[in-house]
Amino acid sequence: MEFTMNSSLEEILNNDRVNKKLNYLFSPLYYENIKPFFRKMKLKNMIKLVKTPWGRPFPAEGLLRCANFLIARREAGEMTSISIWKDLPEEEAASAENVVLIPFLLKDKKSAPCVILCPGGAYNRVACHNEGIPVAQELNRRGYQVFLLNYRVFPDLYPKGEQDLVRAIRFVRANYEKLGVDPTNVMIMGFSAGGHLCACVGALYDHIEDITHRYDSISARPDKICLCYPVISFMEDYHEDSMKNHLGENVSAEQKKTLSAEMLTSKDYPKTFIWACEDDATVSVGNARKMADSLKNKTADYRLEIYPTGGHGIGLGEGTSAHIWVNSMETFFAG
Repeated sequence: MEFTMNSSLEEILNNDRVNKKLNYLFSPLYYENIKPFFRKMKLKNMIKLVKTPWGRPFPAEGLLRCANFLIARREAGEMTSISIWKDLPEEEAASAENVVLIPFLLKDKKSAPCVILCPGGAYNRVACHNEGIPVAQELNRRGYQVFLLNYRVFPDLYPKGEQDLVRAIRFVRANYEKLGVDPTNVMIMGFSAGGHLCACVGALYDHIEDITHRYDSISARPDKICLCYPVISFMEDYHEDSMKNHLGENVSAEQKKTLSAEMLTSKDYPKTFIWACEDDATVSVGNARKMADSLKNKTADYRLEIYPTGGHGIGLGEGTSAHIWVNSMETFFAG
């Protein structure tokens, strides 16, 4: 069984094989305020009339991708998610309940390079439907074991998201044999706000406390970092929603500086590939340039690629000038 554009939002949300885990991949923020009348419409009709809270067309194709992915996993008897926080104190456990890794595993690989994937969403959702599943599947085709991270976002503030990513890195390394991962070749890849998360963890991995101390003996330093049209600075050219959703209201100048990734780099910062589009009207391309300039000044190993067109939130960049970014990334990291 597969859902199609002739299915309705209500059918998908009421399907027992989908609904229990759909929120890991498709944020309820996209649909929670849609009226019952529209929920019962075929998706192909609904998308002409309904927009997201951010004024964009409802991402029906993304919803189908997530729902059909879950159905395919269930039908194949394959694992759909891995909880990485099972030992938090009760007061913390509730906020981390939905923090999971969605595994995309190559069964014939015993020690493959690994990517932990952090989609964007302005720190108020995790946009797995276009920056998660398609990217993970493409990286699988290229021989990577991939783990899509559903990290904590607003109302959870810094450092919750960072704690989730640090935990994910250590979890993958702790279970590398079972997961078929090369523990010395772990990349973190982030899009937009997920790029900010990865850029900060690239510098702060030793300063983000895991209150369970379960994996303290395992390094949380990523071996490589890929930043895709990233949010970087909270000081200049910043994306206001990302900053507020991550740090809260009334942020001090010192807090902004502390969590501006361009202020956190060092000579031994992990090898980093950065890309963005010149015509990005959502997150200024100045963010990518600031990160590159900072890494250059510290003589760290990096590469920056700016593509002329493509805008923001384009994932693999198909149909845009940025469609070559995965090839460019692989070439850089292989060098």
